[in-house]
Amino acid sequence: MKLSEENAELRAVHIQYVNTRWKQLYEMVAGTSKDAITYLMVTNSGGAIAVLSFMGAMKSINPIPGALCMLASFVTGVVLIGFGRGVVYYRAYWLFSGWRSGVTKYYADTIEWGELVDEDNKRSRYFIWADIIAWLSFFCFLTGLAIGFVSTL
Repeated sequence: MKLSEENAELRAVHIQYVNTRWKQLYEMVAGTSKDAITYLMVTNSGGAIAVLSFMGAMKSINPIPGALCMLASFVTGVVLIGFGRGVVYYRAYWLFSGWRSGVTKYYADTIEWGELVDEDNKRSRYFIWADIIAWLSFFCFLTGLAIGFVSTL
């Protein structure tokens, strides 16, 4: 049913839901995956810095076998996290924009409540790309560690 056809009690419940969902999506845009992103960025950056420091302390360009591969792995992990951060942000912003557009249509009486919620549910389905990018970054970190471990044997 359209907003103008709802009784005051139902309208109040729907408006409360709208405000709650807006807050949820806004917070998601503002803080999406912050802890995981920070962890992956710090670990890969730390690995890259450690390899560079070790290489700088040595006389040769290739102080241990695989040092350049370790560095490349850690740097790739950092780049992936940067890319992943952008993907996650734009996904969250797309969700927020879709919700805002739907609410505007609902308030203008051009769609009904059920349609607003259905469209939001369709947009909010699982988004695997952010997880894939994060796991690839973590894989880069593990690869860099493995190369370093094998190189010291």
